[in-house]
Amino acid sequence: MEKVKFDKTAAHQVYITPDGIVCPGVTTVLGATIPKPALLAWAWKLGKVGKDYRKVKDAAADVGTIAHWLIEMYLTGQEPDTDDFSPNDLAKAKIAFDKFMAWWNTNKFTFVQSEAQLVAQTEPWFGGTLDILAKDTEGSMVLIDLKTSKGIYQEMFFQLSAYSDLYEQNRYFDTRFNKCGELKRFIICRIGKEESDSDFEIQERQSLINEFDVFLKCLALYEALNGIKKAKKQQKED
Repeated sequence: MEKVKFDKTAAHQVYITPDGIVCPGVTTVLGATIPKPALLAWAWKLGKVGKDYRKVKDAAADVGTIAHWLIEMYLTGQEPDTDDFSPNDLAKAKIAFDKFMAWWNTNKFTFVQSEAQLVAQTEPWFGGTLDILAKDTEGSMVLIDLKTSKGIYQEMFFQLSAYSDLYEQNRYFDTRFNKCGELKRFIICRIGKEESDSDFEIQERQSLINEFDVFLKCLALYEALNGIKKAKKQQKED
């Protein structure tokens, strides 16, 4: 089997509707509309000890991205080529990978699809990439979102609710979801990079109705803010 290299130069995902409309991604919408006090506090603490939060964040993102990619490679039956990674980053990423695999195998999930890039089929327009779709031992559909953060935060379920809606809009005609029913379980899986068992966390919901209502309001705010930006740009051009 030919090994797969990690593509560090992959372009940012662009979501386009069937009618050719470029629409925002779920993470873009929430990133622009939901305040993140935990991130500010973290950056402040790093600054007190003389560390640049941007460099620390970039290093953490690299390890998290590697861990996420290793999981995708395993689930899709591909062999990863890890020669380009530093031994330190790879070691930390494998800690996260091993924690995920222990949980996955204990729950005996059946893999369905990973990294499914979907776009809404009706207004309001938005897109998103679903981390993992699986079936549990009862045959129920499960949506799993992987996180390598220090904690699980409320906005992560806003994100998951939007992914759930995208799946439901697309599953009837997307051939990848043949014989896949309605989503029944919604899971945030936080795979930390520390060796301690406490640096692994699962939170699950059976319904995300209220969370999706919040997401729709965030999307409306995002569109309104961008409408103001476009109007200002047009005024300058005129």
